[in-house]
Amino acid sequence: MIYLSYITEDLTKQVIKKMAPPLVTLLSSEPEIQYVALRNINLILQKRPDVLNQEMRVFFTKYNDPPYVKLEKLEVIIKLCSESNIDQVLSELKEYATEVDVDFVRRAVRAIGRCAVKIEPASERCVNVLLELIKTRVNHVVQESIVVLKDVFRKYPNRYEGIIPALCENLETLDEPDAKAALVWIIGEYAERIENAEELLEYFVDGFKEEDGKVQLQLLTACVKLFLKKPGSAQEVVQKILQTATQGCENPDIRDRAYVYWRLLSSNPQAAKAVVLAEKPPIQPDNNAVSETLLDELIGNIGNLASVYHKPAAMLGGGGLGPAAASAAAATNGVASVLP
Repeated sequence: MIYLSYITEDLTKQVIKKMAPPLVTLLSSEPEIQYVALRNINLILQKRPDVLNQEMRVFFTKYNDPPYVKLEKLEVIIKLCSESNIDQVLSELKEYATEVDVDFVRRAVRAIGRCAVKIEPASERCVNVLLELIKTRVNHVVQESIVVLKDVFRKYPNRYEGIIPALCENLETLDEPDAKAALVWIIGEYAERIENAEELLEYFVDGFKEEDGKVQLQLLTACVKLFLKKPGSAQEVVQKILQTATQGCENPDIRDRAYVYWRLLSSNPQAAKAVVLAEKPPIQPDNNAVSETLLDELIGNIGNLASVYHKPAAMLGGGGLGPAAASAAAATNGVASVLP
């Protein structure tokens, strides 16, 4: 890996072709060795995405894989996902979303959203799979699907607004702040196309003080968006939320934002439109990639502890530890090192 940039293109192809079988063989070893291999494969794919592009199936999870191995396999699947294998990947991820491990199910649903953002031609297929998952009415699946669909809306604005009614049907079942904030954002962003947008936002406004901070911030902005897009029907709801946020909220961030919105709306509505309804840059694919500089250093430490933790060797006591120590670290700290 270190010297591939110094050899000819033809020789590079030959070397890459010979790298795949040994890497795949490591995945039939003990879970701890699999984990070390997967962490290093993650780095290799960031440097050379074509190394394992024909080996997608070996990274599909097995029922008896430990959680930390499953999560690493999921990351590799996303990196190997392409337009040519997206149907196979979506079928597998959809199956993962029916498992009993709630954390793994959430990661699988999130992976579908990341595939949609990464591969534009496949985005519609990803959205359809997410809608099928929402129809299962499994609470944590529904809520995670709504969260990732927010990212899809940000990546592809004005493309999938037809699915919004299906999302709003689950409004009363949401109990997680991230899911509530995501749905509120969607309603505010497409308020002019949702006939009962005011009614939907009022459902949250009534319990504004009890909501989490991130939901309050999104709700505040969504109500202002609604007022700017439908001034005739939203005056009462925006006045109510601004009054509640400025007079009955102890969070300074929310209170200050409410004052800013209030002054903008009362003094210069056009300026308010320019600020609140400004065009937002589309989000970029989230590949959980390390920086280019760190990647080069970690590639130089393949097989050492630095390449397992994806941290500079200096942070781990110098030149890093060898494969045996890395395997031991995976056995004791594998789960902790893959969780955010």
